Amino acid sequence: MRHPLRVVVVLSLLGTAVVLAQAPTPAAPKLPGIDDAQVISPKDARFAPAKTPHSEGVMQAPIAADPPPGGSVGYAKYVPDAGIPEHWHTATEYSTVIAGNMRLKLAGKTYDLAPGSYWVAPPRTPHQLTCVGPGECITFGRRAGPVDYNFVK
Repeated sequence: MRHPLRVVVVLSLLGTAVVLAQAPTPAAPKLPGIDDAQVISPKDARFAPAKTPHSEGVMQAPIAADPPPGGSVGYAKYVPDAGIPEHWHTATEYSTVIAGNMRLKLAGKTYDLAPGSYWVAPPRTPHQLTCVGPGECITFGRRAGPVDYNFVK
């Protein structure tokens, strides 16, 4: 009599495991829209390593999405001497330095930027941003379209 009971228990546990395995995994939290009301500070942002190639020492924290054109808004944090190699995007990039000193190469000209400095890279305009320290740098940026990186060779 014990054997059939074991089979029932094992099959019940196996069935439960199959059901749990098929349950959907929780999705990443959806970003608010670019026009949604919100208040955020860099100290509250959820920074994660940048997924951009060749961006060691750069952290990103998206804070809003612009679904129709595929744009985004967010912070980026750089350790001293970190940056992203010269590249361009298919959409305009708008950015403000929040903390630290940075060097921007934009369309062949070089600029030294301090907190509060604002810059715009029109579509297909080569640019490179590097944190020159002495501490970390933080920027706040918006992309008017897809977040693509086309590296200049």
